[in-house]
Amino acid sequence: MAGKPAPDHIRSAFPILINASTGLFKREFVRSLDTKELRPAKTRDHQEALTFARLLEEVMAALSHPAATPSAPVTVDANEIGESVFRQLLEDDETTRLIGDDRRRIEHRDFNFETCTEFVVARATKFPHLIDVPASSAIGMQLDHAEIYGEENIDLANEYRAAYARRDPSIVAAETSIELKRRGASYEKSSAEYQAVALEVLRAHVRAYDAIEKRHQGVDIPTPVEPVRSPRGPRLSEAFEVWKMGGGGVRGSKTPGKNSIIETGQVVRYFTDLYGDIHLGDITRAKAREFRDAIAKVPTRLPTRLRKMPLPKLLEQDLSGQPLRHANTVNKLLQLIGAVVSKAEAEAMLDDVEHFANPFTKAVKLRVDDGDTEDREIFSKADLRAIFTSPVFSGNWRTVGGKGEAPFWLPLIGLLSGMRLNEMAGMRLIDLREDEDDDVWFFDVSRKGGRSTKTATSIRRIPLHPELKRIGLLTYRAWLLDRGAKLNDPLWPGVKSSAWSKWVNSYLNVKCGITDSTKVFHSFRHTFKRMARDAELYEELHDAITGHANKGSVGRDYGAGFSIKPLAKAMAQIKPPIDLKALTWKLP
Repeated sequence: MAGKPAPDHIRSAFPILINASTGLFKREFVRSLDTKELRPAKTRDHQEALTFARLLEEVMAALSHPAATPSAPVTVDANEIGESVFRQLLEDDETTRLIGDDRRRIEHRDFNFETCTEFVVARATKFPHLIDVPASSAIGMQLDHAEIYGEENIDLANEYRAAYARRDPSIVAAETSIELKRRGASYEKSSAEYQAVALEVLRAHVRAYDAIEKRHQGVDIPTPVEPVRSPRGPRLSEAFEVWKMGGGGVRGSKTPGKNSIIETGQVVRYFTDLYGDIHLGDITRAKAREFRDAIAKVPTRLPTRLRKMPLPKLLEQDLSGQPLRHANTVNKLLQLIGAVVSKAEAEAMLDDVEHFANPFTKAVKLRVDDGDTEDREIFSKADLRAIFTSPVFSGNWRTVGGKGEAPFWLPLIGLLSGMRLNEMAGMRLIDLREDEDDDVWFFDVSRKGGRSTKTATSIRRIPLHPELKRIGLLTYRAWLLDRGAKLNDPLWPGVKSSAWSKWVNSYLNVKCGITDSTKVFHSFRHTFKRMARDAELYEELHDAITGHANKGSVGRDYGAGFSIKPLAKAMAQIKPPIDLKALTWKLP
């Protein structure tokens, strides 16, 4: 490792081993023994070597598991850490007493240059003046070894007692850091949490060396047995990785879409910000409620500078004046993280966790006021006039962020089909095609071509509204093909639903004067549903167009829904709330 670049998570976790100016591992590790006396220097050298060896073990373990360290400290039990340190010190002492003098395992080899062979030389032959030691098969300490070992322990015990009398835990700073790293915790050394753990580690050293002194006098002091811990299941990050795999490639199984992974990843990150990457078995219902209350305080639209901020720090900011999330949205986020836990249950990752129950159930969700509608309103006639007379439609205005002709077509398709933005964004030229049997052009919403859909009912064929054909959507498609586009190329080059959603909602606000935060691009879908009801289409029919689940008779599931012809007839009955006859697409 010496002189090599240190990964980010190593630099933050083990700064003592990193050259701060270069970010490389140090080539040497220097520690002062704070003494000029030989005997105490030997004792302290032994202790520092042991501490450094443990530190290297922690670094090697962290290098083999390069997962990001949680941005917020994990809650730890100082008493549990103290007991662990006490047990480890007595265990190391017992091992030293049993193994005894390392000299008995040293082999002395010599080389015969005539035969070019190496051979073992008896210790007494090579070093005739040294005190003999027992065979390597023997156990226990020699008298001289025991005497020196006892003197070293007395010196160490005195140092730890003196430090504890001053309540100065700096003598165990390295040991404290190691124990915290083992538990995935990270505290500032000036924090009360760190100081409490450090004092407990120091107290454990005082207790341990008292016990070791008694052992040296022949008193039987057994090493405490490590408590048997009940299984706690996988960590949240591990469960999230399993959830992302979905059905693992099994035919017919559903794999989360890209947007779902991003959204769920954000929820997992927020939870980790609060509690660390803890085991699922440690997530109590109380933690789930605390998490619910925390994310409910996060505004629905965050400024860029706040989006990647850890949740605890985010909540310290002045968020007054920002629109808060609707209760339905909060419940949806709880449902997402609950789905991660449910997937771990389904994969038998929690079978050994006694009395485990998913903490993200209805019991922790917010009660929704049925009179307070979801935070998406339909567009009024005035809103629609403002949109379809804005610069994109009246002046052929385009910007780089709008991605070509998408600003013209996507609002119209949203209004006249009710499609979701992510469904439109993933469209390829081949997904707008004609049913040759019925001579009907339609949008093919499916999971082909790497696309994702919200639900199984989202997979559907949507007839082209007559107004879209009149305005020139098929002309636009032909223009793309004439310019060399292939059928598998995107219908809206460069459009990514997440980024484009931000662009268009800003356009609605700035260019169209629609400042109501409940009116966003998704409001086109709500408006279309209202248009379908105003056309007196029965629910099953317009649900088939919009991809909403219909909870009617099971018999309706047979026959793969409607054919395209009745859907096209129904689409022709749906009239936009305003006159769009002035709109015609023009070649760029």
